Amino acid sequence: MTTQFRYLCRYGVSLMLAVVCLGSTSVWAASATLSTNSINISSGETGSFTISGNDDGVDQFQFRWDIPSGLSFSKGSSSNLNKFEIDYEKMRIKVETDAQGSFSATINISASSDGNFTLVNTRAEINLNPADIAVIVGGGSGGSTGDSGGTSGGTTGDTGSTGGTTGDTGGTTTGSADHTFYISSGQVDITASPDTGNGATSLPIWGYTNVSGGAGRVPGPIIEMVEGQTVTVEVVNNHNRNHNFVVQGMSLDTTAISPGSSRTYTLNATRSGVFMYSDTLANGVNQALGLLGAVIVRPSAGSNRAWANAPAADHQRLWVITDMDVPRWNNVANGGGSVNTGTYRPNYFLMNGMNGFQAMGDAATNLEGNVGDMFLVRIVNAGQFDQSLHFHSNHFRVISKDGNRYGQFVWQDTINVKAGSTAMVLYQLNQPGHYPMHVHTAQMETGNGVYLNGTAAMIIAH
Repeated sequence: MTTQFRYLCRYGVSLMLAVVCLGSTSVWAASATLSTNSINISSGETGSFTISGNDDGVDQFQFRWDIPSGLSFSKGSSSNLNKFEIDYEKMRIKVETDAQGSFSATINISASSDGNFTLVNTRAEINLNPADIAVIVGGGSGGSTGDSGGTSGGTTGDTGSTGGTTGDTGGTTTGSADHTFYISSGQVDITASPDTGNGATSLPIWGYTNVSGGAGRVPGPIIEMVEGQTVTVEVVNNHNRNHNFVVQGMSLDTTAISPGSSRTYTLNATRSGVFMYSDTLANGVNQALGLLGAVIVRPSAGSNRAWANAPAADHQRLWVITDMDVPRWNNVANGGGSVNTGTYRPNYFLMNGMNGFQAMGDAATNLEGNVGDMFLVRIVNAGQFDQSLHFHSNHFRVISKDGNRYGQFVWQDTINVKAGSTAMVLYQLNQPGHYPMHVHTAQMETGNGVYLNGTAAMIIAH
């Protein structure tokens, strides 16, 4: 058991019962694997994949996948199964072991027309890695219109990113701006729980990057400014959809940047604080897939204060939190489909683009120092759900919310940061030890049901 996990359990935030209620990946020594995580076939051809592994020889365990429209499935060979169903009424595939140890099931896949599909795993009662399967019909493996730097797995190749299924284009830059951002697809790698081994996967995302030809990242690069400064940001669209770049409270230009084009924005820092930038197009889909980030405006160069006469801090942190509905939004949009924006059920919750176990080990995220040290924490909730962040060991002072500076600071141990809003708090280390910062919603503490792989950080005082 990791040090972080032991301390979290010690201070009473172990919500394993909540994980069970969420129907998450269970904790078992048994495991299973898929024969592949991608299938390339031509229209009219048949491909297949096999799930195999070992259960514990005592209990029956179940696996399910949603059936995407446009694909046909049939059962192949199998062994030691209690259930093996392809249910078009419920649009799902179900495999259930019969508690005899080793098991296997082969599923055949065919399609009558070209397209990109994802077979999304919705249930795995023992560790399954990989879990989802990309099905590419008629696209080949290297891209039908390959751009420079195309990836394996992309049907038209990204510019230097990994895991893209809808190809990026090659935009050009003027090279005269203070900052240059590129929009492209990419992925977020989720690490497994060090205690159970469950949860490792990769999420398809769209993001901003400051690397020409690089993969998009979540969050995008930080823009740092000082009061009174003016900077220019050129945004190059290397993706295959329209995008934009808007800084809340600093810019109003929502003009779409077409694929292969660029646009330059002028930002004036009239007031210190923290601001969110994002892509506001496509009814929130573009932002939800990762096109988001933060601007920090300081009162002066190198300042350790939130504004000129605010209390000084010994350390400063930026927390950008977000949520993602990977099966219904990321996978569909990244596969070229149309997202049903009426349904949003996030199953991943990220802190600075990291799952909980990554963030709890990240020095730039955690509040670590000596007893008495003061932290200025700037928070941006770039997701679609409010998040209530709960700090252990000590209360903190809320000094600003959504740019509104408090004349009288508010002492709290939990702050509800609304979706699309910002906040700033001052937290002081008051006693030695390891303590958690976690979100006060059980589901948000998980990554697709894996406990403590959601929104989390550590507070460490020496």
